[in-house]
Amino acid sequence: MATRLSIRQLQMITVLEQTGSVSKAAVKLNVSQSALSHRIREAERLLSTTLFLRQNRTLLPTNAGKRIQHAARRILWELERAEQDIAQLSEGVTHTVRIGLEVYCGVQWLPKFEAELTALHPGIGLEVMSGVSLDPLIALRRSNIDLAVVSGINLSTDLKQVKLGTDQLLAVLPHGHVLAQQEWLEATDFATYPYIAYHTNPEQGREYDQVFSRFNMLPPKVLRAGVTEAVLAFIASGRGLTMMPGWTINTHSIRHQFAVRPITAEGLSIDWYAVMQHGLDADSIIGRVVDILASRTRFNDFVEYK
Repeated sequence: MATRLSIRQLQMITVLEQTGSVSKAAVKLNVSQSALSHRIREAERLLSTTLFLRQNRTLLPTNAGKRIQHAARRILWELERAEQDIAQLSEGVTHTVRIGLEVYCGVQWLPKFEAELTALHPGIGLEVMSGVSLDPLIALRRSNIDLAVVSGINLSTDLKQVKLGTDQLLAVLPHGHVLAQQEWLEATDFATYPYIAYHTNPEQGREYDQVFSRFNMLPPKVLRAGVTEAVLAFIASGRGLTMMPGWTINTHSIRHQFAVRPITAEGLSIDWYAVMQHGLDADSIIGRVVDILASRTRFNDFVEYK
């Protein structure tokens, strides 16, 4: 059965979903409002159903509209990926490895890593996938990515993990903070000040597991900031404290705004892993990519501890 909607109409539907109004969508699509209204009516005529309802100045999708929005997102995403793959094939890239980085992972090591990957395996391309940072392991299980870089301990056994190296879990606080005078922070120090977190899901090997649960204490207030840049912005403004792996804080160019201290006199460690599906051997495409990261020497080169 031939499809009824064109790519242009699918693009219109996704823009309408993003903007929620005909006027804003028309500006984004660089057409007049009347022309866009005509396109909407034409799409509804082709599908023999109403896709959108007007409420004041807002455009609300019907159930049919929501279904076609979902389909439009998937179709356009797959088309974009196909075009990117074809472009890479024309440049000599025969395989693209999609990598997902957890929210705690720094990114400044990526250019050096990609350069070494290209030098050793010019036929392998790298694509860093957005939108998976809060839980790249779910994206890996769904085959939305091929490789995840995550930190923690006791990772799930349904996935193959290769240890990259051992890091430190460090306290991060503003310069000039009273606790910055200490050589290290005790767990009880976090019971006095607000805590800035990515999210509040307890994770093995991270702050809840190693500090809050272990020492039976909780901070007086937790502010969820979502991404590293937002966490650090709150810290720099004096709104609270946080904990991060050394790799995370050391790969941010704005580190000079913060004081970084070990947690407890002995320090707390945290491991980094490359995670992939089971059944991939060292000679596979993904195995070769992991091999570049798996050497401890190379890992330390990428981490660039200071």
